[in-house]
Amino acid sequence: MSDTSGSAPVLSPEPPRDVLAARARAEEIVSAEAVQFAIDQTAVRLTVALNDANPVLLCVLHGGLAYTGELLKRLPFPLELSYVHVGRYGDATRGQGLTWFARPTLELARRHVLLIDDIFDQGKTLSALVAWSFAQGAAAVTTTVLVDKLLKSQRGEAISIDYAALRCRDRYLFGCGMDYRGYWRNLPAIYALPRDMENQHA
Repeated sequence: MSDTSGSAPVLSPEPPRDVLAARARAEEIVSAEAVQFAIDQTAVRLTVALNDANPVLLCVLHGGLAYTGELLKRLPFPLELSYVHVGRYGDATRGQGLTWFARPTLELARRHVLLIDDIFDQGKTLSALVAWSFAQGAAAVTTTVLVDKLLKSQRGEAISIDYAALRCRDRYLFGCGMDYRGYWRNLPAIYALPRDMENQHA
């Protein structure tokens, strides 16, 4: 919609310099083509497992949004979609306490819940969401993430992921729904933040 008031347009501020530097200096970890292939394969496995389950898909916002959208195009069986909005990171690159922003509007009692998130590192977020889903009366809970960071030694009592599309080494990752300071979720490939920038924001 154009501005017809005659006044000068209000310009948005430019992205922070470190956000631009992160993209310019990032190392591509997984290509866009490899991401799509991995999601294809995971969708096949989920279809075999959940085809007759009439599941509720719960997208974990914001990170799980891109992965959920890709899965939805590939799952041919009846399902319902909702979301939860929780956070741990904020603008930091290391995990903090779990914060709830929104809960699903669909009833979970006696349903098979599929939790969909972007990344599994220490496992605290998804472990809390699995426990919460069962507390709401879910009959079963399945978990899937785009990326498993393989940090088993740091997970303690955290759950194991049922379906991980990709497995990556322990780096700060962005792209495909994962962000750096709120930016770059829109990138189709997965990138690693330069290690010196990880140290600046740890």
